Amino acid sequence: MRLHRIWLPGARGGRSYPLDEKESHHLVTVMRRGEGDEVVVVAGEDRIYHGVIESIQQQGDASQVMVAVGEDFSAEPPRLRPWVVAVSVVKKRNLDLAIRMLSELGIEGVVPLVSERGQVALDAGSGKMERWRRIALESAKQCGRGSLLDIREPASIGELLGAEEDRDVWIAHPDGLEPSCDDFLGPDGLRTALFLVGPEGGFSASEIALCQERGGRLIAFPLPVMRTPVAVMMIGALGALVEMSAGPGRAGSDDVNSC
Repeated sequence: MRLHRIWLPGARGGRSYPLDEKESHHLVTVMRRGEGDEVVVVAGEDRIYHGVIESIQQQGDASQVMVAVGEDFSAEPPRLRPWVVAVSVVKKRNLDLAIRMLSELGIEGVVPLVSERGQVALDAGSGKMERWRRIALESAKQCGRGSLLDIREPASIGELLGAEEDRDVWIAHPDGLEPSCDDFLGPDGLRTALFLVGPEGGFSASEIALCQERGGRLIAFPLPVMRTPVAVMMIGALGALVEMSAGPGRAGSDDVNSC
């Protein structure tokens, strides 16, 4: 039986922790786990442990699960790719799916992007950030990440370029060039990078010019105009393809020049 993963940020071996009501309900009612069953405890910061359901107490209609955290889990979590994707805020369903894909494809972080042509406002108190973090948590448990997708606070392109000045900048654009794999590789593997995905109407000329002034480059994929979830899926798949093309110990070799 596949071990169920639970998220316990900050957990450490040799201690016991209660699960919240939602996690307890899912573990007992949906997954049908009971006392003595083993679980995998994801503590964040790439810390993963063996765990055992120590006790299940009924509190009215709700269950309260206590988990004993044991030794380090032997399987290493998937390696995260040091890429951040800034996505213009689009319709709920599309952005929800984009965040799930970024998490499952091992991308480091995502930034809701405030752009000139964006049509969806990110109002304070709307609950969108909380919903996206729940999606990131659910997908992390499913795909085995050792840490959550870093969902950052919304930012404009100017703010983002200032905060991420050490990263390579790529702008998804139909007029961009198809890059080679060595554009993304450094001596130690993938270069840290920031990818910008625009709204339905695309980025304005002034936004593109601002990115290019900071060294940003246009990147295109050999596909028709893509919806946001497809664009972010292509970026995540690109990272995996570059790593596969490089192979172990080949990140800095001269023969890695084309995907």
